[in-house]
Amino acid sequence: MSATPTHKALYLTSTGTITILSLGPDPPYTPTGSESLVQVQYSGINPGDLRHFHMGLHSFIMGYDFSGTVLSSGPSSPFSPGDPVLGMTNPAHQRPHSQGAHQAFLIADPYLAWRRPSTLSPQSAVGIPCAAQTAADALFNRLGFGLPQAGVPGDDAAHHALLIWGAGSSVGWAALQLARCAGFAAIFVTASPHNHAALLDAGATKCFDYRSPDVVQDIRSVVTNSGLKMTRIFDAVGAGLDIFQRPDAPLKECSLSSPFLAKQCLSDDIEEGEVRLTCTLPVLEDEDWKFCLWSRKADDQQKEYPGWWERQEKVVTWLIENHEVSWRPLPRLRVVNTAEGAVQAVRDVFGGKVSMEKVVVQHPLRE
Repeated sequence: MSATPTHKALYLTSTGTITILSLGPDPPYTPTGSESLVQVQYSGINPGDLRHFHMGLHSFIMGYDFSGTVLSSGPSSPFSPGDPVLGMTNPAHQRPHSQGAHQAFLIADPYLAWRRPSTLSPQSAVGIPCAAQTAADALFNRLGFGLPQAGVPGDDAAHHALLIWGAGSSVGWAALQLARCAGFAAIFVTASPHNHAALLDAGATKCFDYRSPDVVQDIRSVVTNSGLKMTRIFDAVGAGLDIFQRPDAPLKECSLSSPFLAKQCLSDDIEEGEVRLTCTLPVLEDEDWKFCLWSRKADDQQKEYPGWWERQEKVVTWLIENHEVSWRPLPRLRVVNTAEGAVQAVRDVFGGKVSMEKVVVQHPLRE
């Protein structure tokens, strides 16, 4: 008698460890309503895969970004069997197994999935959803700029300089792609020196070493000499922040955090209301910094920020449809296809051991 077919998944336990689940039958999920059952070809590793444990989320199959093929769909799904798709899944504490991306099958919601153009490889596609949606919220919601070619109104980027702190990260790289498309007068970025050439080639005006003791002075000098003002900043990393402490604990010293350093790069001659700052993590020490999100789809977000989700969706949809001219994958790609290799890769990405490299998991996972 043959064994029941199973597929393997990365599972985040209540203690923060990563274990391997064997699930069956193969496939184990059934779509309803507007959902689709997707056979996952690749899933993308993000820092949030493990970071979310420190934010109180656990006991679920890990992973958010995916690319694959629709196997079956609910009666009201916009997708049909055989459609190539890319997308992401919702973070949630103890979410259903069907929502995890680091496995061979998942259930996709239509509002977080897109048809993958034939000219976009599945490996490149899996690097888009989380990073591009977060960057879109930062630039076109929090910072208030427009992307007219995507039908998104807002401030004209051509009249502004932008600082992206941490452009070597997945989100920082996505922000650089979108900023280039928006047509900023200048895009200044920080990153490790060995990444500067790639960032300049991708559209950065000037790169700075964030480890330099003179980084703030250097940025301010270049901005001044450019004749522009620095009023809008996107911190794509939130380095040095301690957002996971108890509410009654004293705030951590933040003078070396990236938001603290980035804010010092603002120009002096700024009028009231000009400054807008956004970060991928909450900056508890400074209310001038606003938290950008990967999605504004939730009901509470749509009530508090009406129209923001639609702006995100328009930007990312446009980016995917025009990826041949609007998107460059990260310069380096690493594919892991074993369970042990995937677990270590998740730890490496969360631990900051990956720079300007997209790490993806190929499915089904091998032993």
